[in-house]
Amino acid sequence: MAVSRRALVIGNGGYRGRLALRCPPNDAAQIRQSLTELGFDVTTTFGVDLDFGAMRSVVDNFIRLVNDPATTTSLLYYSGHGVQINDRNYMIPVDFDPLKRYQEIPFVSVQSIVEQMTSATAVRIILLDACRSNAEAQTFVENVPTAKGLKIDKDVFQGDQLVTANGLASMQAEINTFIAFAAAPGKVAFEGNVGESLSPFTASFLKYIDSVDLPISNLTSRVRYDVLARTKNNQKSWDQSSLMEPFYFNPGSLLLFTGNLMALVSLIVSIIPYSMVLGWSQATWPWVASGLVMPTISLCVLLFGMQSVYSRLRGRYVREADDAGTVRRHLTTSAQKGILGGYLGSSVSAMLLSALYYLNWEMDYDSFASVPLEITIATTLAAGLLGVLSLFWARASIGLGGLIILAAPSPIRILLGTTFGGILAGLIATPLIMMRFGPTPDRPPMTPDLLLPGTILGASIFIFSVVNFDFERLSARRIWQSVKASLIALGVGAMAAVVIFSPLYLLGIADAVKTYLEDNYDNMAALAKGGAAYGIPVGIVLGIVIGTAVILTERWSRKPVLD
Repeated sequence: MAVSRRALVIGNGGYRGRLALRCPPNDAAQIRQSLTELGFDVTTTFGVDLDFGAMRSVVDNFIRLVNDPATTTSLLYYSGHGVQINDRNYMIPVDFDPLKRYQEIPFVSVQSIVEQMTSATAVRIILLDACRSNAEAQTFVENVPTAKGLKIDKDVFQGDQLVTANGLASMQAEINTFIAFAAAPGKVAFEGNVGESLSPFTASFLKYIDSVDLPISNLTSRVRYDVLARTKNNQKSWDQSSLMEPFYFNPGSLLLFTGNLMALVSLIVSIIPYSMVLGWSQATWPWVASGLVMPTISLCVLLFGMQSVYSRLRGRYVREADDAGTVRRHLTTSAQKGILGGYLGSSVSAMLLSALYYLNWEMDYDSFASVPLEITIATTLAAGLLGVLSLFWARASIGLGGLIILAAPSPIRILLGTTFGGILAGLIATPLIMMRFGPTPDRPPMTPDLLLPGTILGASIFIFSVVNFDFERLSARRIWQSVKASLIALGVGAMAAVVIFSPLYLLGIADAVKTYLEDNYDNMAALAKGGAAYGIPVGIVLGIVIGTAVILTERWSRKPVLD
């Protein structure tokens, strides 16, 4: 099958002396990976720290490839030093020597590449993460070591021609061409702060490049906001376009609607206990009203998802709040995603728990009718708590100054955090569930063999829901990644349950707790204590399930589950 999207990606940072740049090789590598995942061919048109000969070679290969009639989109990305001569922009190879007054190292013309792309392909995308300063900004450039300025101690010469380091010139956009600069006219493009591996422009671009059905004009608008925030209003990206129709890096509108299938499934499943209550001979109005709550919530979730999709297709963009990274912001995000994901996961796990409960309790339909509703309400409570607490503690930590939010916790730290959150959820929810189910003497207790299968499945569905109810990042690739992560987490949870609960059964601890609950079925305090005894190990298992899924999803997608 012929390749329809091709990209030329170059990152030059290995310049001599003080011209050396740290980020461009990393910029280019990350851009290449993202473009490859989005269907661009960057196999033989990629290079870092290229001298003039190598740059010309990779450029010539790129032009040859984009002249294939099957190529519909060609893209040029460059990160490194750039300069303009007589209103034409040039990329600078790494063998340029700023201390040598007379040298014959040519620069690589951006315009020349664009002109040859213009005659070859339908859509052209130009992304230049290079200096765009003018003469008025030179003093500023010289005094900012992280700016991609070119003037170092003296004027730059190419051969015997003086080249004023005044940044990149505006470019005329041919039909169906989009050009984005890292900095606006009169401003400089920063390389990034010490310790950061990517430049502000490229980091921001990568943040949004895989957003489904996001036109490139909307994408660069978001990048502009993001770059301003990253550079404290010192750098504003710039773009110009002659596109005849919107261009999408990640097209696929139908994927936006598949995210709502989870809410639709939840709605259908939630109708089951409600229907059973309606057919129950002993049903009272409070029971009927309680049964109607779950379908109503599911319907609201579905409508919310549909509204999100509609707003998303209209180009809605919610700017990040100024308190991003704070405890309050993280708690709000954890609550939103935890409660939503927990509810969707609990809808399915409640039916499995009801089935297991029914197998351990011989009864007719009429006497069983209220149980699915009770279990659904109980699992919704437990799953909501589990979701909020596990997601919150996945990134929260207690330091000397109190609670802090970790920007990039290690996998071990995530696993420990979700496990701790699971324990807290177990200590709160399980006693409440036991106090609700325990007082009826002829009912089987909610022992681990009944709790674990449904709750482990529910935890894996929970993380799948959290990941894929995010319409900004929904894609076929991300769906399959979350499916794999959830299935692996399901297996890890089963193994963790065996490791944790086998000793409890072998040592007779589980049976002792069960006997204690049966003997004290009418004692609420005893039921709460027994529930807590179950809640701790169950919470550990569920925390491991969620932590495993979070780690795998973030590793495979390179995006945080909580952003």
